Amino acid sequence: MGEVLNRRSFLGMAAGAAALGAMSLAGCAPNSGGDATPLASAGVPESWDHEADFVVVGAGTALTGALKAVEQGMTAIVIEARAIAGGTTALSGGSVWIPCNDYAKDDRAAAKTYMTKVADGLSTEAIIDAYLNNASPMINFITEQTGVAWEIADRTDYHEQWEGATTATRTVKPIDPETGKSTNGGGYTQPQAEKFTELGGTILFNTTAETLIARTLDDGRQEVLGVIATDAKGASLAIKASKAVLLGAGGFDYNDDMKAQYLDIPSPCTFMVETCDGKGIRMAQGVGADLAMMCYGWGNAAYKVIGEEAYANKVVDANIAPLCYQSDTSSMWINRYGRRFCDEAASYDSFWYGFGNGRDTTGEMLYTNIPAWYVCDQGNRNRNAGGDGVATPDSGGNLWGVEASAEPPAWVLQADTLEELAQKMGLDELGTENFLAQVERFNRYAAEGTDPEFHRGESTFDQGGPGRPADCLEPMNVPPYFAAQIVPFLQGTKGGPRTNEFGQVLHVNGDTVPRLYACGNNAGCGTPGKYYNGAGGTVAPGMVFSYIAAIDAAKLDSWE
Repeated sequence: MGEVLNRRSFLGMAAGAAALGAMSLAGCAPNSGGDATPLASAGVPESWDHEADFVVVGAGTALTGALKAVEQGMTAIVIEARAIAGGTTALSGGSVWIPCNDYAKDDRAAAKTYMTKVADGLSTEAIIDAYLNNASPMINFITEQTGVAWEIADRTDYHEQWEGATTATRTVKPIDPETGKSTNGGGYTQPQAEKFTELGGTILFNTTAETLIARTLDDGRQEVLGVIATDAKGASLAIKASKAVLLGAGGFDYNDDMKAQYLDIPSPCTFMVETCDGKGIRMAQGVGADLAMMCYGWGNAAYKVIGEEAYANKVVDANIAPLCYQSDTSSMWINRYGRRFCDEAASYDSFWYGFGNGRDTTGEMLYTNIPAWYVCDQGNRNRNAGGDGVATPDSGGNLWGVEASAEPPAWVLQADTLEELAQKMGLDELGTENFLAQVERFNRYAAEGTDPEFHRGESTFDQGGPGRPADCLEPMNVPPYFAAQIVPFLQGTKGGPRTNEFGQVLHVNGDTVPRLYACGNNAGCGTPGKYYNGAGGTVAPGMVFSYIAAIDAAKLDSWE
């Protein structure tokens, strides 16, 4: 059987769990030949290896639902494919987007207006209301159960220009009890896992959920009864769920077939842990689940060379992301025609959409902006050397992890003139003309303090957030000049089985799939909806709807 974590064994793993705070983590190989077909459900077995009221697949944001289940008196089992709890959530920055929380004054009507705009028609009023009704109680529940304290993060909503947005109001972060400072996602995943086991819950580590166990009802629907899983030794386990199953196994970042089938914007690398291979989504399809949001992701940009290397080597590495905004003032992104294509200082999810803005209409019909180039001058490197840079978190602020006076990495091009840099980037004659004209305009915009093309620097987010340096435009005129290829990448896929305001999975015919719930990137819920609310907007929906799912499942009678 899978390695079982209970209260006694959990504390013995404390030292290993501390590694959750690291920003780099190795894992298993990516599923380069991943399957995209549904996984057929299994029939009722003659005997069960494990039994519980509530069975949870995945120990990331779904941990909140697992903890709520045992707090309500249900028995619960968490099936976790990795050796430790927390998933990608534990490696996150720790932010959680909680409107109308107890730590800052907010307005519910304004929050709802903002969330409705962010959803862009891809959620429902009932789902948005459920989020607003349960977000703050969920955070308070974690505090009550684990003692985790929270503080307001100095962050703005990512679309502050939209009605209802706020600054330094809706994002909370956990406080490290030892340092008194905010910490990462492990600051609330680890305490939840510990409390879960203290209350009698069981975590099966190194155990992979394979398919759902279901039976056909008189109306033709598949009623979910449990999960078939495989432990580290390859043994098959039948795990009974007397009340319900909650799928929280992440998205399909490491399933290349599913990404090719569903994503509108090719995104070859990811921040997610390697177990996000789409299996949880395919399990839901096997019992007739409808899908939603499958073409969208939680977007960002990555340096192409090291991003693809990290993906191939199974590494979650924050340094692949060229967070070249805010303190990166004399830099720009250009496509292969030498033109800028987005506000480079915008929120990462926003500029991700810029990569997908069209294809060539002749020849190979390539994406116009994929790959693109990050371009900067020596002045930009000098400014980042002061420790203010965000492009490489592990390097003390030095761009690309090297001192400003040092040679750049091999994957970064260098030239004494812009013309020479254009040649090294492979721009043709027209592309070079466009590039030189683009830099001339950019330098003029920087001198004037305004960017009429892409409005860079106009929002609080562009300016670095509340209380941070406001300047994100400076002339690019200090040689030498540098360029590195960038590509869109995923902080997580956003699609999965369609769910309702209770976290219940919906069948393709519009009915619910009995006794099946989904949350996080294993659900097609999104923000709720299309865009990104603000810092913590990825993990918060997973936590909120796993919490709601546990409350709803507790009302069910056992299927026996």
